[in-house]
Amino acid sequence: MRRNAIIGGFLWSGLLAGNLADKFAFAWIELLFLFAPLVIVPLGLELIARIEKGTAPPLLERIARSMHLPAALLCLGSFFFDASAPAAILAAGWLAFSSLLALAGLLRVFRGAWRNLHSAIPALAFIYLAVGALWLVASRYGLEPLHFQEPIVLLTAVHFHFAGFGAPLLARSVGRAFVSPNPRRALEIGYRVVATGVLLGPGLLAAAFLINPRFKLLAALVLSASEVGLAALFLLALQRVQGIAARVLIGIAASSVIFSMVLAALWAIGEYPMQPFVGLGEMARLHGTVNAFGFTLCGLLGWTLTAKPRSVEGSN
Repeated sequence: MRRNAIIGGFLWSGLLAGNLADKFAFAWIELLFLFAPLVIVPLGLELIARIEKGTAPPLLERIARSMHLPAALLCLGSFFFDASAPAAILAAGWLAFSSLLALAGLLRVFRGAWRNLHSAIPALAFIYLAVGALWLVASRYGLEPLHFQEPIVLLTAVHFHFAGFGAPLLARSVGRAFVSPNPRRALEIGYRVVATGVLLGPGLLAAAFLINPRFKLLAALVLSASEVGLAALFLLALQRVQGIAARVLIGIAASSVIFSMVLAALWAIGEYPMQPFVGLGEMARLHGTVNAFGFTLCGLLGWTLTAKPRSVEGSN
């Protein structure tokens, strides 16, 4: 997966350079989304592999991992077409990959992952990824599911790839610092509360758009508070992190998520009950950019550098 992330990083950098040189005409939200399949997802899978070192991945996960790069390239290709059937067919390759991971996540649940938070996190992250892929296909086909229009459709795909897939894996990583060895009870309880909010928040926020503005505000504030809490745990864990590069990356991730989540909270309050403080376009550019690069990318890189197998995996 590390090789795939490097290849994806070069491809994404080429897209950005092409956009700046007016060779391509990708919207920034499209580039943000593409950063997920090309870089964030393989980094997340690499982090999972390092944390679970010594445990053979289930067959479905091994198959999905082998499909990642072709699926990501098909996803990339879909954005060279206008929203249409051909674009959706190409994007369906990413849906196939994500669906295999979602099935693997369900198998983890059936095999007992629901019994503890540490094991449940990757299972639900895989499922969130498939939900995001479904919204991607809808976006590339030009559909308006549940009467939502663009850019909300593609933004929902972005939401599930970053907040749904990436953030829970970061919560799982920092949790290893507080549950073993010799955990402090208060920190462990705090971690469980924060990680549960990070894990359930993306689904609650997505569902809230279908319920009512009050619930949307509540869900957004729960997710924002949980990720700010996660940033605090990052900072508390720094003293246990070895390596200057890992410390710098995790510190950047912590400061970035505080900024992006405060912005998200302001947006939610502005949506209801007050007048908007931050428009949707500004949210996509500011919150999305800081969340993607400052929080998710730096966080995954930092925790991947520190990831070592635990003596008793899944004790959380």
